[in-house]
Amino acid sequence: MTAPDFSLACTEAVTVRRFLEEPEAARAGAWLPAEALRHGEVSDWKDDAITRIHLGNEFCERLLPEPETLAACLAHPRFALSLTLPILSDQGMKRVLPLLDALPSGHEVIVNEWGALRLLRRSYPNLKPIAGRLLCKQIKDPRLPSPEWASLYPSGIYSEPFAAFLMDYGISRMEVDIPPHVHAASLNNGSIQLSAHLGYGYVMKGRMCKIGSLNLPEAARFQPGHGCGRECLDYVEHTARPTGADLRSFQRGNTRFYVHDRTMWDTVYAAAHAGWVDRLIIHCDWHEDRRPH
Repeated sequence: MTAPDFSLACTEAVTVRRFLEEPEAARAGAWLPAEALRHGEVSDWKDDAITRIHLGNEFCERLLPEPETLAACLAHPRFALSLTLPILSDQGMKRVLPLLDALPSGHEVIVNEWGALRLLRRSYPNLKPIAGRLLCKQIKDPRLPSPEWASLYPSGIYSEPFAAFLMDYGISRMEVDIPPHVHAASLNNGSIQLSAHLGYGYVMKGRMCKIGSLNLPEAARFQPGHGCGRECLDYVEHTARPTGADLRSFQRGNTRFYVHDRTMWDTVYAAAHAGWVDRLIIHCDWHEDRRPH
């Protein structure tokens, strides 16, 4: 087996600093969830080196990295860098321009909306666009009870027409989640390189940040456009139904996530072992266990 590449997805500047400054932090096992390291073959990854940083957040433009954090990542000789962009408003587009200007030629930019892809193609043809998982739409419902139910919601992201469409826009790699009840063979895509997100998949996102609304007057709560104190970096909301059969799920900011179970970890390992997924993305600070320092 050729080991996949490991990338660490960082939202906060504090976790970026820890990763860059602590040698032990460059091991995949330092960031993988504990349950993953108990899953047989997956535990073999604990000593694998992380070689890339995914800097930024794909779900909210208010979490775009500061230029100083980007500069620190670019200056480090050990790690490659991919800049992750969310869906952007006009104001967000303006904030992104200095970040794109600072990227040397050939660096990856993960785009999650067509407007950002158009910007790259027109104004930054020297940068390499990657299709983020918000562009690669899938039904990923943590309540689905069986493979039979999951098969009712097939995805077209692995089809040849979609691959050809992406390649027409200069995209040769896309990022995907591991949906509930998926088989490893479903990740066999011959045209586009695949990166898979480890441990957590997103269900849906919106414009409204629930946790960021709670300190507002009642009439102003739960609407888009309010101020932001980055409350999502400190608080997480766990969700559950009485049935108890669902995948564990939680919400950070404007996005709801589910947690991989044993079967999904086995799927990731099998797909990586077969060479169908050649990059695995570990999330270090945008998950259910992140708490204030």
